[in-house]
Amino acid sequence: MSLLHLRVLVFVSGMTVMAVEMTALRLLAPFFGTSLLVTTILIGSMMSFLSLGYWLGGRYGDRHPTLRALCTVTTAASALVLLIPFAGKPILQLAAATIRPLIEGQALAEPQVAIATIVGGLLGILALIAMPVTLMGMVSPWAVRLGVDNLDDAGKVAGNLYALSTFGSILGSFLPALLLLPALGVRNTFVVVGLSLLAVSVAGIVGRPRGAAAAAVAFPLLLLPESVIRPMDGLVLETESLYHFIQVVIEPYGKCKEAYHLYLNEGVGVHSVKCMDPTVETRGTWAYMAGAPLFRDDPLAPQDVLIIGLAGGTIARQLLEAFPDASVDGVEIDGEVVEVGKKYFDNDDPRITPYVMDGRIFLQATDKRYDVVLMDAYRQPYIPFHLTTVEFWTVVKDHLKPDGVVGINVASVRGVSKSLAQMIYKTMREVFPSVHYIDATTSNDVLFATNQPTDKFRGATHLAKVPHARGLDQLRPVLRKKTIGEVEGWQDARVLTDDQAPVEMAWELMALEYAR
Repeated sequence: MSLLHLRVLVFVSGMTVMAVEMTALRLLAPFFGTSLLVTTILIGSMMSFLSLGYWLGGRYGDRHPTLRALCTVTTAASALVLLIPFAGKPILQLAAATIRPLIEGQALAEPQVAIATIVGGLLGILALIAMPVTLMGMVSPWAVRLGVDNLDDAGKVAGNLYALSTFGSILGSFLPALLLLPALGVRNTFVVVGLSLLAVSVAGIVGRPRGAAAAAVAFPLLLLPESVIRPMDGLVLETESLYHFIQVVIEPYGKCKEAYHLYLNEGVGVHSVKCMDPTVETRGTWAYMAGAPLFRDDPLAPQDVLIIGLAGGTIARQLLEAFPDASVDGVEIDGEVVEVGKKYFDNDDPRITPYVMDGRIFLQATDKRYDVVLMDAYRQPYIPFHLTTVEFWTVVKDHLKPDGVVGINVASVRGVSKSLAQMIYKTMREVFPSVHYIDATTSNDVLFATNQPTDKFRGATHLAKVPHARGLDQLRPVLRKKTIGEVEGWQDARVLTDDQAPVEMAWELMALEYAR
């Protein structure tokens, strides 16, 4: 037995395990998103499969203490890794269909996202990665059995082999994110790591030249043409970025017969929309967010606006239609989304300046002060916790002008508790003298906070004085009625902090309450 070959096998196997985990999250994203639930299910499942593999590896290592037997197992594991991207699409579509009766209708309803993620995501992961990860989990204990010739050296050998496996895992964590996924995509990343393990494994069975030849047989998999991952009527663009699975689809929106829709990951929420007929207004939460300047002393004065969660620029367009003298800094964590917004949506407006980074990091890195700060950053259906805490709102307040206004879009489920809105409302009350709740749509609450005490009807009062403003006229008959003021029950809610901000749990509980 070659000790060097054993070490290489341990290293490559460790790399493959982590590469499969990192890439599997991207494989799941178009169907179940990248929420905390999905990540938790993935990591928990991986650890379960590895634990089973460790147990099996110890048992079979004692029964079959040969490198050839171990390489036979890893050859099977590599073949299953190569199968993942090709079997993944139909399996994940089938997994998603397990909850289809819950969501039959016009579109995927946000309250069922948690259920879809738990049921469908778990089934998909079990079907896709259970076998290869379990088989790769067998490698380390089996390798220890093969590497120990003298019991006096058992600890040293075990430590060396587990260190090699961990170093491989480190490489497997960085390689997909920094190189393989951006350069090759999800399918070919699986193929590359699968081929690497296959070459090392087959070489341990039939010898190195033959092992390389066997791996070369699978190389044409890289040359197969890509297919559409999630087919949709009206699909214009489908691509992947470092952060998202991105789709642009033409379909009706409200009174608009043909509108561009920006979908990210599982395609639950519409992140931006633009009607191809410029005479038709875009209705929805965007209009309420664009009305934030109405809470200023002089809403028609020129203003500097910051939008965290620019996406394709729909809020920015609505705001600039109503307040053409404004200028917008738009922060978006995904540069590919910004470019898609320039081509299909509204980010090419010269009054919009995009910045590609995290919104909180942007604020901490600039001294600029704004008249309006709007927050609409989502990894559907979750809002990033660090953009809801008292520490975050304190940073925002430091970047507001004296009559500045802050607005945030809060996902909600009509007919159930407002726990998420209650927590965010109470947290903002810790920082701002006035916070006003607007019951905007069936799935969106909007909160406005001002840097000075204001009446809750200030926005509606100023709107009545604003001349015809495309994008805001739709609010005239409803804004006063929808301005509630306080979120009922906010006094008993938790104040969100960087140390503890259970916003994901709040959403999940609302979704489960709705389902029940």
